[in-house]
Amino acid sequence: MRLPCVPGQSGPIDLDYSTDGVDLTVFERDTMPEAAVALESAAALLVRAQSLDSYSVCLQLAFYEAGQRERGEDPTLRAVFGILPGVEVPVPFDFTWLDGQTLFAPRTLGRLKMTLFGKRIRRADIASIVLSATPGFPGRRLRLWPCELLDDMPQIDIPAKPLIDELGQWLPGEWPGKVPGRAACTARLNTMADSADPDEKRGEIANGPDLHESTHEINDDVVRHAVDHPYAAFPVWDRFGGWTGRRFEATGWFRVERETNPDGAPGRFWLVDPEGGAFLSTGVDCVGAGIQTRLDPMRPWLDAHAAGLLDRTIAKSESGDGGNTDAIDGTDDIATDFGDPSFSWRHDPAGCNGVNASYDYGQANLRAAFGDDWYEAWTRITRNHLTDWGVNTIGNWSDRRFIRRAGIPYVLPADELNGGFPKTELMLFRDFPDVFSPEYARDAERYAQGLLPWKDETNLIGYFMRNEPNWAFVYDLNIAEEMLANPADLVSKRRFVEWLKARYNGEVDALNAAWAASFASFDAIIAEPRFRLATALPGSLDDLRAFSTLLIDRYVRVPAEALRRVDPHHLNLGMRYAYITDRSLLAGADCYDVFSINSYQRTAYDQVEQVGRMLDMPVMVGEFHHGALDRGLTAHGIRGVTTQTERGVAYRYYVEQAARSPYFVGAHYFQYNDQSPLGRFDGENYQIGLVDVCMQKYPEMAEAMRACHRSLYEVAAGERGAFDRIPEEINPIHY
Repeated sequence: MRLPCVPGQSGPIDLDYSTDGVDLTVFERDTMPEAAVALESAAALLVRAQSLDSYSVCLQLAFYEAGQRERGEDPTLRAVFGILPGVEVPVPFDFTWLDGQTLFAPRTLGRLKMTLFGKRIRRADIASIVLSATPGFPGRRLRLWPCELLDDMPQIDIPAKPLIDELGQWLPGEWPGKVPGRAACTARLNTMADSADPDEKRGEIANGPDLHESTHEINDDVVRHAVDHPYAAFPVWDRFGGWTGRRFEATGWFRVERETNPDGAPGRFWLVDPEGGAFLSTGVDCVGAGIQTRLDPMRPWLDAHAAGLLDRTIAKSESGDGGNTDAIDGTDDIATDFGDPSFSWRHDPAGCNGVNASYDYGQANLRAAFGDDWYEAWTRITRNHLTDWGVNTIGNWSDRRFIRRAGIPYVLPADELNGGFPKTELMLFRDFPDVFSPEYARDAERYAQGLLPWKDETNLIGYFMRNEPNWAFVYDLNIAEEMLANPADLVSKRRFVEWLKARYNGEVDALNAAWAASFASFDAIIAEPRFRLATALPGSLDDLRAFSTLLIDRYVRVPAEALRRVDPHHLNLGMRYAYITDRSLLAGADCYDVFSINSYQRTAYDQVEQVGRMLDMPVMVGEFHHGALDRGLTAHGIRGVTTQTERGVAYRYYVEQAARSPYFVGAHYFQYNDQSPLGRFDGENYQIGLVDVCMQKYPEMAEAMRACHRSLYEVAAGERGAFDRIPEEINPIHY
C-alpha cells in the first residue's frame, strides 16, 4: 500500500529543506483506516529518497503514540538513517525493530548507518508516522517518492555507478589535496616516511619488548631517544607527556591525585604519570593503519577492483565455500581471499547477499607504496604525527602492535581483550545481562583475564570497561520495567521479588497499597510479562527505579572487581557512556578511578562539571569530534563546522574550555583516520579524521592541536586563560 508524503502524491517530489527542514506525515491512524489495517500485518515500511545536492542526507522515521505530537513530546521510537548524494536509494524499515531491542539496524543495500532511539512500541499504539529531514544549510534539496507498506522485506536493486576511486577517495568531488592517482599517492607516502624521525627507522621504539610479536634487535640509543624525550617540541613535558611544572609522588604507575587549595579546600584533580608528573590525557582514538570500507551494502558504487572481489566472494559464499566466521571490527586479524590482504569477508545472514565484506583502501595504499615494509613505514609516519601534535595518549581501539612499539602512553578497551563484556544467555534488555545470574559472575572472570598480558605495562594508563552500552541510549530508561516486560525466565526477576518481599516485610497487601495494585502474591508480579508497568501502576515507579539502580550497580561492580583482582595497578576509566540519560547510570561509580563520558558538545565543560560535582571524582572524555565538508567526504559527523580552519578552532575551544573544570583529566579525539566515503562497517562516512585515506594530515588541525597542547597544562592550572573563540558551526550531517 502506498503512503504519500504529501496529499495527492503519485510520483517523486522535490523539496528544499535548507532553512526549515521537512516534516511529512505518511501515516495517520485516525484519517487512514485502510493503512491502519495494512499496518497490522505489514513486514516493512519502504522509504525511497535521493539527495539532490553534493552531500549525504539524514532522514528520520518517527513513530508517535496518541497525543505525543500535540503535547510536543518526543516520539516513542525513531529511526535516523543516511543515504549518499546523487543516487536514488530504497530504504526498508523492518517492523520487527519496533520491539526496541535494536539500536543499530543491519545494513541494507544502498543505505548508510541507521540508529534507532527510544523504547518499544506496539503496532496498535502507533498513532502517526512522520518522515523528516532536519534543517540543513543553503542549497539542500531532497527528492522523495511515496512510501509503501510491504508484506515482505523487499529485494533491492540499484543501478551501478562508481562513486569511489582506487585510492578510496570520493569520485564525484574535487578538493585541495585530492590525490590524482596511484603514482602520486605512492610518492606522497614515501615523502612522509622519509621525513619521519630517521632514528625510528633503525629499530623498534618501545617501552619494552612486544610480548606477542617477534622482535627485532633494539638499538639502545634508539630506545633512549624514543623513550626519554619523544616530545621534543614540548620542552616542559616529561617523557610520558606529563607536565614538569607540577610534580607529585612517583609510584611507577599512572594514578589520580587531587590537589589541596591554599585555603585547605579540595582542589583540582590530576592524573599523575609513573615519574610523578602532572598529566592530562590528550588522546586520539582508533590509531590504526587505514579504515575498512564495508562493501556488500555499497556494491553498486564500488571501484572495479573492489567490486570484482565482492562478486567473487558472493559466488563463493553461495557455493558454500570459505569465509571467516569472526566479526569484522577493524582490530582482529581476519582471513582473506583472492590474493589481496586488504580485503576480508565472512558469511553473514544479515549481510547483503549473505556476506559481510570489507576493503581497507588505506592499507592498500600503504602496501602499494612500501610492499612488505608497509607496516614499518606506517608506524614511523604515525608516531611522528602523534608526537609532533602533542598527543600523549593512544586512545581506544588502536593497533596493539603500535601501542607496544610507540613509547607513548595508552588506554585499552577491556571489552575487546578477551571475548567481550560479560554477558548471559538471556538478556534483560538489549545488551543488559541477567546480572544476578551466577552466569554473569562467571563470565566476568573470563572477561577480566584479558588484562593479564597488560598488567605490568608502565605506559598503560588504564582501561575502559566498555563503550556506550546499547541499553543506556534510552532516555528515562527504567531497566527494571524493561525486565518485567521481558517474557524470559530471568534470575534478576526472582531477585526482584525477594527484594520486594524484604522491602514490604513479606506483606503483599502493603505492596498493593503502595502500588494501587491487587496482586495475590509477590510471585504474581513476575508470573507474566508486564508491559510498561509504571504506566499501568504509577505507584510502582519508585520501587522500579530503586531496583534499576541496584541492577546497574551490579552490572558495573561484578566485572570491575574481577578486573581489579587481575590488575590492581592500572586505572579503571569507566564505561564511556554516550550521555547520562538518567541519574541511575552513575550507580557503581565508586568502582571507577575516573568517570568517563563521550561528549559531542561545543565543549565538554558543562558535562564534566555536572558529573564531577555529582560524584566528586575526575572525569575523562572518551570521544569528541568536528567535521567539515571541504575536503572530500559528504557528511560531517556529530558536530559540524564550516571549514578545516574551523575544525582547528573547534578543537582548541573544546579542549581548553573543558580544562577549566577541576574535574577534567583528559579528552580523546575520535578519530585518527577519516572514515570511508562509502561508510565503515555500520555506515558512518564522516570527515572527522586527522589524516585522509592517503595519510595526508590536515594542517589546520595539526597546528591547532600543537597550540592547544602547549597551553593546556597552564590553562588547567589557572595560569593562563583558555582559548575562547567560538567555532563557526553548521547543522551537521550525521546518523
